[in-house]
Amino acid sequence: MFDLRHEPHRTVPSNGALFWHEFKRSASDVAGLYILIALLLVIYVLPYIIPTDPFSVNTDIRLLPPSWVEGGMLEHFLGTDELGRDYLSRILLGAANTLNASLITVLAAVAVGMPIGLLSAISKHRVRSSVMHHLFDIMLSIPSLLIALVTIAILGPSLSHAILGISISLVPRFIHSTYYAVQVELAKDYITSDLLDGVSYLSLARHTILPNIASVIIQNFHQALGVALLDISAMGFLGFGAQPPYPDLGNMMASGLDIIYVGLAQAMIPGLAIMLIIISINAVGHGINRVLEIGIKKYGSA
Repeated sequence: MFDLRHEPHRTVPSNGALFWHEFKRSASDVAGLYILIALLLVIYVLPYIIPTDPFSVNTDIRLLPPSWVEGGMLEHFLGTDELGRDYLSRILLGAANTLNASLITVLAAVAVGMPIGLLSAISKHRVRSSVMHHLFDIMLSIPSLLIALVTIAILGPSLSHAILGISISLVPRFIHSTYYAVQVELAKDYITSDLLDGVSYLSLARHTILPNIASVIIQNFHQALGVALLDISAMGFLGFGAQPPYPDLGNMMASGLDIIYVGLAQAMIPGLAIMLIIISINAVGHGINRVLEIGIKKYGSA
């Protein structure tokens, strides 16, 4: 995409260097990237550096305040919860559980939705694919949380069932976006020329169409990841996600509300974590999408 070899007598930067050169033009995107990296390091690496058991109950130290507040203890940096469990280790585990569940949710939706959207767009059975596509358009109008709640009502409350319900609700988003993006590409002259030369639809899809709609895919991916994070957290908050004693950001927010007058930090931290994760993911996704669009405009499908 960023091939500059047509300019002789110059050192050709790598694609990675060109990508970073364009990405860093936006200070907000770079800030989002640094925040996301910091969050991921804290969530996934810090538990190995400070290996405190998030399930260890000690009622003698219930509702300890953070260590910087009078009465706090350094070994419990963010204090303890209503059962005397270390709050820092639980918030890290809860954030990891929420992020992992959200990522699995979106990847499952992409794995189902993108192939259906692609095959519908290039299918010779236009009427059949059009009818199916409109059915999925109708599903787009149904709130994702409602579909997740119906799934929970049928299968019972658990994190895996919440993931299934939210994945089902996100599939039409990827079918819809992939279908229309591919349709736009198919209408272009170079596609018609390749088809007349005998190139198959599947070959075009793999080598030409999918690279050219990468920005659409990434835009929908990071938006869906934000939706999944909110929905997974909402299901946990309602008691339908991760079940005790396993934490996620949603059920930790719910338990924090019960002790908000004596543990303000415990009530606020899960919500702040959700906000920071979503903002940073959206900033990084916006930056990647922006760079890909610039690359396509400058260098075409090459």
